Amino acid sequence: LKTHRFCVIVCHRRFGKTKFALGELATAGFECPLHNPQYAYIAPTYGQAEKIAWTYLKEMFKDYPGVEKNEQKLRIKIPRHDKGDFITIWLFGAENPDNIRGIYLDGCIFDEYAQMTPVIWGEVVRPLLSDRKGWAIFIGTPKGMNAFYQMYQTAQRNMIESPYLGWYAFNAPASKTKIIDEEELRAI
Repeated sequence: LKTHRFCVIVCHRRFGKTKFALGELATAGFECPLHNPQYAYIAPTYGQAEKIAWTYLKEMFKDYPGVEKNEQKLRIKIPRHDKGDFITIWLFGAENPDNIRGIYLDGCIFDEYAQMTPVIWGEVVRPLLSDRKGWAIFIGTPKGMNAFYQMYQTAQRNMIESPYLGWYAFNAPASKTKIIDEEELRAI
């Protein structure tokens, strides 16, 4: 994924999307050459962001020295001791896109983008990535022909027609990953 700026990843439930996404944010933060990198994890609602990702994020950095965790703002600041600055990771809900305006971002994860208004990407987050040439990953499970479906179609098309734009599309159905066995898939 590091060679692509915008990735759309379609995966089944229990695939491990959230842990993967948070790992991508943390890794990118330590590798970012820019001062004080900032990242966002966006779930459909603020409550979902807290329930889905906050515990994982705190657990990832529980033993890392100097980490600042802000429970009220769902924000974690991780010192980059070698660079003398901080990585900031915010957890947001998409239900109020205006809460995200005004910051800069070096990267962003949209978790379950199918349940979000597309305004959050085009009008809010995309401009926040511009000056620092940030990246975005859209992850989710199929849920009909909605904004996530359209984003996946855009990524597929751009991979072929405009590869210089940096789009990538990936699909991991449960029938192929074998994370959930066939008997359980039939039962579901």
